[in-house]
Amino acid sequence: MKKLLAIAAFLAAFSSLKAETEMSASIGYDSKYIFRGVALADESMTVSIDAEFDSAYLGMWTNQPITGNFDNEFDFYGGLGFDVAEGISMDVGGTLYYYPESGSGSETFELFAGFAFDSELSPAFYVYYDLDLEAFTFIGSAGHSFEMDEKSSLDVAGFIGNVDGDGFSYTFYGVSADVVYSLSDTSTASIGIRYSDGSSSLADEVYFGASLSTGRIIMKKYK
Repeated sequence: MKKLLAIAAFLAAFSSLKAETEMSASIGYDSKYIFRGVALADESMTVSIDAEFDSAYLGMWTNQPITGNFDNEFDFYGGLGFDVAEGISMDVGGTLYYYPESGSGSETFELFAGFAFDSELSPAFYVYYDLDLEAFTFIGSAGHSFEMDEKSSLDVAGFIGNVDGDGFSYTFYGVSADVVYSLSDTSTASIGIRYSDGSSSLADEVYFGASLSTGRIIMKKYK
């Protein structure tokens, strides 16, 4: 019931928006799929589609394993972003995680809220609560982009988090470094390396990934 009420509230909020929509998409490859310290798949392809209008956004992300006996995954998310003070913004929303190959299909729904700070290291702090797993997740992150030349940059980032659920709790952390190349004013290609580790028996992995992101397409929102 809590999950249905949360989803209904999101749909009601987005249905009232009347604005131009900016669409973007990306496709990527990862030698491992690690989510919050847990290895969920080996080599994988990822695809995302996002829409932004006013201060709101909706999107879909999917992981499709290439090797290994792992289920595919679809994430559907939406949220609202707004400024709360000079240099500080807030983001609130929810994500539906759907695994269609898990028997008859399984899913969980998660709410989130976070703060981001407009400073040199772009620090951010997010809190998540999964209504089905009854688990809290806390994640802090920071990163910086170093300009290499007119068309390329080196983007580095790090994060640390904790998952606290009914009968389980663990800490995870990781770092990444990506070379990002501008193909046009609105399109980029990137390739980089990641490292993930954590407490207990979590994945201690070094892996790499690459992605291609499209530009934005402006369209009118249907009324």
